[in-house]
Order: sequence, then C-alpha cells, then structure tokens
Amino acid sequence: MAKYSINLLQAELQTVKALWTLNRVVALWGTTLVVMLGLIFIVQLQVSNLTTEFATAKSFNSQQKLQLQNLESAISNNRQDSELLAQLNTIKLVIANKQHLHQQLTDPTKTYSAGFSKAMEELAALHDNNISLQKVNIGHGNMTFSGLARTPDAVPNWLSGFESSTFLSGQRFINFSLTENEQKLTEFVVSSAQSEGE
Repeated sequence: MAKYSINLLQAELQTVKALWTLNRVVALWGTTLVVMLGLIFIVQLQVSNLTTEFATAKSFNSQQKLQLQNLESAISNNRQDSELLAQLNTIKLVIANKQHLHQQLTDPTKTYSAGFSKAMEELAALHDNNISLQKVNIGHGNMTFSGLARTPDAVPNWLSGFESSTFLSGQRFINFSLTENEQKLTEFVVSSAQSEGE
C-alpha cells in the first residue's frame, strides 16, 4: 500500500530562517577582529618605519647643525683681521711707491745721465759774479732757477753759457721773468716748465 504524505504546514506558517544567527554573529565578530588586528599590525609597522625614518632624519639634522656650527666657528676664526688688513694695504702702497720710484729712476727718458751732482758741478763752473742763485729745482724733466742779478742783461748772458754744458744744454726755458726789487737788484725766475696758466 502506498504511503502518502500531506504537508499540512502551509508556506505562510513556516518559520523564516533568521539572518543573524549566533554562529553568523560570532563569525562576523571573529572576521572583524582578524581584520582589525591586521590593520593594527600594518599601522604599527608603518609607525615603526616612520619612527625609524624620523630618528634618522633627526640624527642627520643634528649632524648638519653641528657641521653648521663648526663651519661658522671656522669662518669666524678665518675672518680678516682689520689691523692685519690695514698693514697689508700699507705694505701694498709701499711696494707700489717703490715700484714707481724704481720706474722713475730707471726710465731713460726721465733720468739724466749726468746726474744731479754733475748738474751742480756744471752750475758751479758756469758761476757768474753778476748772478746769485737762491733756488734750484730739477725734477720731472723740468728745471727752475731763481735768484738775483746785478743787471737785467746778466741773466741772458748767464743762460747762454749753458750751451757748453753737457747737462744743461738743449734745455728750453719757456718761462722767464725779471723784476726789480727795492735794493735795485733784478729778481729772476727761469723755468723750463709750463706755467700753470698755459
């Protein structure tokens, strides 16, 4: 004989399976815990790496600051001393003056082969009783003679004697002045230099 089963429980009366069961909630909480622990581990690893990088950067920064202090100290030690700088400038000026003097003394266009003593010797040889030299200035290629003469024509006569001189010959005296003083003597100035007005 065949067995027949009749389901008297209609679909509306059947219980709906619960979405949130204890097993599912526990599994969800377990999964969440594992994910959170994984995130915490990753964050801790990143924090550890960043802490190491920060410590390295801080150490490098400290080294740089120390190096900067050492360099500033070295710079302050190597700064030019103003007193030594003044002495150096003085020495440079002295050397420049000596070089200029050496150039003046060795330049054949500005030195006289006869020399100053020879010029004085020739002036003494050209002595004239009517001429009294008071000032002789020889320098920079120019000559200036000033003094007193008993008569005005004594000065040109005295100058004409320069032609026989080795040192004084060939000089062009372009400034010539004669004046009579209170003692009735002729004051003269003879110069080969250009006057300031020219």
